[in-house]
Amino acid sequence: MSTSPTTTPDNYYSTPGQILDEEFLQPLNISRYRLAKTIGVSETAIGEIIHGKRRISTAMAWRLSKAFGTTAEFWSNLQTDYDLLTFDPASLGDIQPLVTT
Repeated sequence: MSTSPTTTPDNYYSTPGQILDEEFLQPLNISRYRLAKTIGVSETAIGEIIHGKRRISTAMAWRLSKAFGTTAEFWSNLQTDYDLLTFDPASLGDIQPLVTT
């Protein structure tokens, strides 16, 4: 069984949470606690996003966009791109096309 290039252990993709932490929180010297209080979520939720244990939902994307002056699409796209890059299509099994071109 061959693996796709996006599922090899040599590839590394930053999670949306790592980008949140490394590109926003750390450079701006904003604590997880301060972000959580500002956007009305638990500090645990922020920690789980940073550690890749929680996805950025639509509501969270909007909250982050308001806190950082970005767009909700920015955060949603980070999550979608990460999901697509790390998904293993082989896990779907053998699906036969319903439509052929």
